Amino acid sequence: MLRLALPCLGLTLVGCLNFRKVDDAKAPGDMLGVYHVSGKLDDSSCGDGALGSTEHWSFDVKLSRFENDIYWLNGRETIVGDIDDDGRTFSILSEVETKISDPARGMPGCRVMRHDDAEGKLSDSGADVASFDGTLSFRYEAILGSDCADWIGTAGAVEALPCSLRYDIEGERSSDK
Repeated sequence: MLRLALPCLGLTLVGCLNFRKVDDAKAPGDMLGVYHVSGKLDDSSCGDGALGSTEHWSFDVKLSRFENDIYWLNGRETIVGDIDDDGRTFSILSEVETKISDPARGMPGCRVMRHDDAEGKLSDSGADVASFDGTLSFRYEAILGSDCADWIGTAGAVEALPCSLRYDIEGERSSDK
């Protein structure tokens, strides 16, 4: 059985990002920096400790921007989001499918879709963003045709599907690169 983790907004972008680049070939636009993000669990309908969730969570993420696009670089891929007309309010959405169990004789197996949603506000509308705050939410649902009954309620899994986790987050720039 595959254990789901809470990686930072995992979705591989399809196609090429054809924007001016910074030193990091994966970072389009103007580099904002590396941010140390601290999160506090605000709400969970998945259950205590589900999917490795904890009350407090921290990670590092690199951010860059190009015009009204924000790029969340989690170390594996670049995820694009939108910046509102105020130049500070952002939203980043992504999805990733995870196989929990393979189909077996007479059983369809279990596949779960994770929907990730980061929303927040940057401290500055330009390239000198010292911090940001917002929410980071994960919503999980069984993919149509899946049977996750054997997984639901097991150690480390979820209590029910669909379910969601929401963290209040604060990011402080720890490096310019």
